[in-house]
Amino acid sequence: MVALSSPAPAGLAAELGRPLSALQIRVFLLCALVVLLDGYDLQAMGLAVPTLAREWHRSSSAFTLAQTASVLGLGLGSAFIAPWGDRLGRRPLLLGGLAIILVTSLGAATATSTGQLAAWRLLVGLGLGVGQSNASALTAEYAPLARRATIMTVMGVCVAFGGMLAGLTAPQVIAAAGWRGLFLVGAALPLLALIATVVGLPESPSIRAAAARSGGTLLALLRPPYRERTLRLWLVYGLSAMMLYFLIGWLPQFLINAGLAPTQAAHGMALLQFGGIAGSLVQAWLVDRDRTITALVGAYSMTLITALLFAVFGVGPAWPLLLVLMGSGVAGVVMSIIALGAIFYPPQIRATGFGWAGAVTRIGAVLGPLAGGWILATGVGPRFTLGLIALPALLCILGALAMRRSVAEATASLSDTGSRIGVTS
Repeated sequence: MVALSSPAPAGLAAELGRPLSALQIRVFLLCALVVLLDGYDLQAMGLAVPTLAREWHRSSSAFTLAQTASVLGLGLGSAFIAPWGDRLGRRPLLLGGLAIILVTSLGAATATSTGQLAAWRLLVGLGLGVGQSNASALTAEYAPLARRATIMTVMGVCVAFGGMLAGLTAPQVIAAAGWRGLFLVGAALPLLALIATVVGLPESPSIRAAAARSGGTLLALLRPPYRERTLRLWLVYGLSAMMLYFLIGWLPQFLINAGLAPTQAAHGMALLQFGGIAGSLVQAWLVDRDRTITALVGAYSMTLITALLFAVFGVGPAWPLLLVLMGSGVAGVVMSIIALGAIFYPPQIRATGFGWAGAVTRIGAVLGPLAGGWILATGVGPRFTLGLIALPALLCILGALAMRRSVAEATASLSDTGSRIGVTS
């Protein structure tokens, strides 16, 4: 029977004290800029809708397809285009993804109908899926093994920072250039990233060292020894995304239904995300010390406990603290669990693994808001609405425990070039 956790090897402890090289830092910053684009894009469309609705004399619901198109595109790009990074290299796919985002964001700024806008947004999502998956793979291959989970989690936090950037700048951008300005900024950011990556981003050391690149496919992920890892990762990651997007989509409305003022409900989302950032860093710290299952079970247990407290006591005086704790579990694990992709998959199929994991999260991202809308329509009382998260949280605990052997086997077999040797050039 595999232990719940085990102490970190002595070699990893020594590696923790080794400083990052200038090259590693440059790679991480450039990949972080690529990931930040996803967070900006997620918020930009929602921020543009009120102005679009007034200018085009349409209801906000008329833009539902445009809002979901980029999520669909991101899933398709992650699953079917990003895996070519295992064949052609991370760098060309990443540059291609940025070019797609740049051109299609400009196209979205020229849209004159909801159909055109949805089509451009679908293509923006394709570029995001290609860029983000290969940025994650490249980060994993330049990160030292002893700090890989922490570095990749910081990359995930950049999605939240991208959303913050959109929210903070949107009023000024809309005042200066209308709704089109949001998409023009959405083109300027990938242009900046494209120029910077052309100049400063090297190829993966694992890809450069490979004599032949057979590349990854979906079938490769579903063959032994990766099948069990892949299916369990998809289950846990997909359920995690469903819980998070359930809350992102409907938390303010749930809190208002429970009797809070709209301003308090808006603050609830900030509390959830704050808890997520803090929780993800704690979880990554544990993963880097070979406490992966402890980190996952702890995060899902926190989500389960806070959901049950909401179900029993409702939205009482302690609701801000409970939301921070819930966020540290459900939002934190979505930011940190991606590090498992670097543990589970070797370099030759790593972009494929990240790509399909990203596609699965988009399924969860769609199902979560749909489940929230259905719950509201059934008239479930405010006290029990948040409590319903306890069920998927329990399933995630069981799924994480079922991954013990997979995590132990994958950790023991880690030996790729970028994780075991220093990158100093």
